[in-house]
Formats: sequence, C-alpha cells, structure tokens
Amino acid sequence: MGNIMDNTKTASQNKLRGLILAAEFAALLGIFSQFTIPLSVVPLTGQTLALGLFATVATPWIANSAIAVYLLLGAIGIPVFAGGNAGLQVLLGPNGGYLFGFFIYAIIVGYLLKLSTKWWNLAVANLIAAIVQLFVGTVWLAIWNGFTIGAVIKPAMIVFIPSAIIKVVIVVIVAKIIIKRFGIFGAKQKK
Repeated sequence: MGNIMDNTKTASQNKLRGLILAAEFAALLGIFSQFTIPLSVVPLTGQTLALGLFATVATPWIANSAIAVYLLLGAIGIPVFAGGNAGLQVLLGPNGGYLFGFFIYAIIVGYLLKLSTKWWNLAVANLIAAIVQLFVGTVWLAIWNGFTIGAVIKPAMIVFIPSAIIKVVIVVIVAKIIIKRFGIFGAKQKK
C-alpha cells in the first residue's frame, strides 16, 4: 500500500514541478521577448531564442504549457509580447501566427530529440522547428493581409533565417551544458 501512495505522491510532485518549470519558462519567454530589433514587417526578438532553449531542455508538455501560459498572459493584457505589447489584438493580428507557431516549434523539437540529444540533432531539430514556425507565421501574415505567400515570404521569413541560425547555435551550446548537467526537464530519468 505504501508503494502506491509513494508513486501517487511522486506523480503529483512531478506534475507540480512541471507546472513550476512551465511558469518559469513562460516568464523567461516574456523577458526575452522584450529584446526587440524592429525590422521590415516582423520584429526580430529574443523570444525565439528562449523558445528554442526551453523546447530543447524540457519535455514538449512543459514547453507547450509554458507557451500556453505566456500567450494567456499576453491575451489578458499583461505586456509580455514583443515590445511590451499585449491583448487579443496581438494574438489575432498579423503577427499572431508566429506566436501560435511556438507550439509547433516545441512539438517538433520534442519529437526529434527523442531520437538523440547529440549536438547535431539539437541543431537540426531547432533549425527545422524555426523554419516551420517562421513559415506558419508567414502564412498567417499573408492570409491576414490578403497577400500571396510569395509576396511576403522574403520580408516575413527569409530575412529571419540567418538570425535563426545564430540562435540555434546559441541554443545548442547552452542546451548541451544544461542537458549534460540536469537532463531533459520533466523527462523520466534513466536509472
């Protein structure tokens, strides 16, 4: 009987730990989003650096919980989005697709990291996820403005690929250190 109670207690503690990590990662996402460089149609922000980092060092459940908390905080008016913006108008506006694309980013990275946590796989997973996330945002932007994807793909996606590559390099370096020291947050540890 004690073993069942211990397992239940451990499961509850793990869920609580996961929720705390998600809240911490959501805060990190909000902080990093304030580092903004205005560019053409879409600003360059630090939030995708934070996204890549926690999508790499946490399970998809924790990462997507953090994204959901972040988007909810912004939706209810807390200025966590890029440039201190907030509100449903940001989520449902022309750049909202980039924000909703965060979920896909975390899912892609989480899935690909099941294959390997070697540095090259971290890089490939994050690069694929970044490109897909940018594409989701680009499609949303095109639809929102009534443009073709071809009309917006360069200013809304292509120009961000070099910075995405730099962010991926940073994510890989930092994530390898974190994973080596702590493992993947929220993952069952191998005995």
